[in-house]
Amino acid sequence: MSANIKVVLYPSKTLKNGEHPIMLRVIKDRKPKYISIGFSCTKDLWDDKENLPKKKHVHYKELCILISDKLSEAQRMVLDLQNDNKDLSAHEIKGKLKRKVVNNPLIVDYFDNVIKRLIAAGQIKNAEIYKDTKRNLSHFIQSRQLHFSDIDVQFLNSFEEFLKTSGKGSNTIYIYLRTLRALLNKAIKEDVCSEKYYPFKRFSLSKYSKIKTQKRAIEKKDIDKIKNLTLSKHPHLIDARNIFLFSYYCRGMNFIDIASLKWKDIKNNRLSYRRKKTNDLFNMEIFAPAKNILNYYKPLTFSNRESYVFPIFNENHITSQSMHNRRTKMLREVNLRLKEIGQLAKIKTELTTYVARHTYATVLKKGGIPISIIKEAMGHDNEKTTQIYLDSFENKIIDEASKVIL
Repeated sequence: MSANIKVVLYPSKTLKNGEHPIMLRVIKDRKPKYISIGFSCTKDLWDDKENLPKKKHVHYKELCILISDKLSEAQRMVLDLQNDNKDLSAHEIKGKLKRKVVNNPLIVDYFDNVIKRLIAAGQIKNAEIYKDTKRNLSHFIQSRQLHFSDIDVQFLNSFEEFLKTSGKGSNTIYIYLRTLRALLNKAIKEDVCSEKYYPFKRFSLSKYSKIKTQKRAIEKKDIDKIKNLTLSKHPHLIDARNIFLFSYYCRGMNFIDIASLKWKDIKNNRLSYRRKKTNDLFNMEIFAPAKNILNYYKPLTFSNRESYVFPIFNENHITSQSMHNRRTKMLREVNLRLKEIGQLAKIKTELTTYVARHTYATVLKKGGIPISIIKEAMGHDNEKTTQIYLDSFENKIIDEASKVIL
């Protein structure tokens, strides 16, 4: 009896993003086996008759192409087994399908494959990081073909030196090397390359963990300067100031979450939303300064409960890519205008949206709030992350204490 292979949605399993994995279903001798192909979809956007996403899916074309490639590859392998008169069970076919990959493919091709999958999953920001890493890697190798087996410790040392001489900062170098490491781990997990080609057991990135980003917290009195600044002659700065202050008064809320905030997230003087980065649920009281900002925007942006609060996204921003592009553009504009605000308010620290987040944490610490509570307020996984925000404050305390020697 020949094996039957189909692509199906697997509703018995729900992923963290609320979607279900798309699987290859292998049936042999009436025994089914399932193999994930690395993509997912919601049930309402899946066509059970066609075994494809529905046309209204924002990534319909990309997913159809990727699914077709996976299905064709599996069908070719099973056909080759039949031509070789190999009668295997569903379990054995599943094992061979999972191992049916190019033995040592070009790493740039695998980069493209992963980037397509990230875009199809709506992980646009992550896809951009992989694109940046691939672009710099391509500049380094120029026109040479690069296989997984070519990446050893010597190669990584040379790539690291290339990034340094190209003027890249330590944090940027760390991101590129970390992304390359993640790609190799993914390739090994998916049996795209052998574990014997993995060089990061002997090339450690731990030295980059000691690099401290310059902290950008400002004083509480500076917040008052920004708040009380007269902008009648500078109306183009109003939105930037409101976004900065709203972040500060709402637990250092990230720009992406402010941009995504809808009026339905506000109820009974409380703000409830899921942080985009971690999917953690936040529920907080809306303090008077933040409420004043909401009152300013309500007549401007409210048409129904699904309306966005701040004038960043609108009904034209539907796809993950369009939202990413808009968010990137607006963040750049807001940060440029915050620089103007900082100059008008005579604040020495260069203002960005992230300064509001750092300042929130630092003001709490100065107010005697334990780091454990600050950690919860900011949605950090551990206190070590929170401490990164507070290091500059701790250094200032140490400096003052050290003056006893003078």
